[in-house]
Amino acid sequence: MTTDQAVAQDVAARFFKPEPAPSALAGLLHQEQFGDEVRSDRDLIVLAWRGPRGLIIGRQDNRLPNVPAAEERLAAEGWPVLIRRSGGTACPVSPGTLQIALARPAHARTTIDGAFGELAELITVLLAEYGIEAKTGEIPEAFCPGRYDMAIEGRKIAGLSQHWRPRGGRMVVTTAATLLVDEDHDELSRIVDLFYETAGGEKRCLPEVVGSVRHALPPDGLGGAALTDDLCARLARLTTQLSA
Repeated sequence: MTTDQAVAQDVAARFFKPEPAPSALAGLLHQEQFGDEVRSDRDLIVLAWRGPRGLIIGRQDNRLPNVPAAEERLAAEGWPVLIRRSGGTACPVSPGTLQIALARPAHARTTIDGAFGELAELITVLLAEYGIEAKTGEIPEAFCPGRYDMAIEGRKIAGLSQHWRPRGGRMVVTTAATLLVDEDHDELSRIVDLFYETAGGEKRCLPEVVGSVRHALPPDGLGGAALTDDLCARLARLTTQLSA
C-alpha cells in the first residue's frame, strides 16, 4: 500500500460487478451514486461495469457554444452525450471499454494524488498479470488527457477522473477510470473530434496515441467480452486481497 492507502490499515474491501448497464447514462448514474455503498471508515469498494456507447463530457465541455447541436449530431450516430460530475474532458465509453471506480472514505491524510495513485496502482497490477507494463503520465494528444493517463508503449489505454462528496456524515472520494479493453481507437478518436468540431471546441486527438489492452496481447489472446470478463474476475480477486 501507498502512504495514503495505509491511513486505514484495517480495510474491508468489496467488489461489485453488476449486469451490463442498459445505457451509458444508467451506468454513469450508478457509478456516481456508488459512494453510497461506503458505510464505514474501513470500506474500500470497487465497481466494474460496461454498457452501450456514450460520450461522457465534463462540466467545462458543457459550456461550449454549440453543445446542443453536438448532442443531436452524436445521438444520430449512436453516441449519446452525457455529463459527469468529475473533471476532465470528453471520454467515450462502449461495450469495448470497462469502467472501474474505487470509492472509500477520505481520511485526514488522504490527498487527490494519493487517491488517483491508488486506482492507477490497482490497474497497473491488474495489467501486469497479462505481462503488460502500463505507465502513468499525461498523453497530451489523446482524448481526455490528464496527469493520470495510463499508457502501454506510449498509447493511452486508460484515463482517470475523481470527485469528492459528503455521504452519510463522511467525505467519500470516488476515483474512476475508463479502461480501453478491445475497441476501435480510430472510431473513439473520431467521435471525440466530431463532438468538439460540432460544439465549437478546439480540442482534437490523434488515434495513433490511443491503444487498448487487446492491442497489447498476443494475436491468439483473449478479446472482446471474454477479455472483459477475465479482467473483471482478476480485478475481483485483487480487490479482495486489499482487505487487511
